[in-house]
Amino acid sequence: MPFAAQERRRLLSTPGLGPRVIARLEAAGIESLVQLRAIGAEAAVARVCRQLGTQAWRNRLGALQGALQCAVQGAPDPRADT
Repeated sequence: MPFAAQERRRLLSTPGLGPRVIARLEAAGIESLVQLRAIGAEAAVARVCRQLGTQAWRNRLGALQGALQCAVQGAPDPRADT
């Protein structure tokens, strides 16, 4: 299941995150801001690299860390349910 419409809008409003980045995250099995926050930017990039079969996406780690941090601020913390 892809990102919910509201989450997709939030991601798209973040500099550095466009439709292709979101599609690659979804293809790698990352489909919510809660999930993205739980695994973090580095693990998300690693998943996309595995999905694409190349390490080329690792070059985007720095940019994605900042962009993903902005996008997930305000998303529920999955560890808060304990």
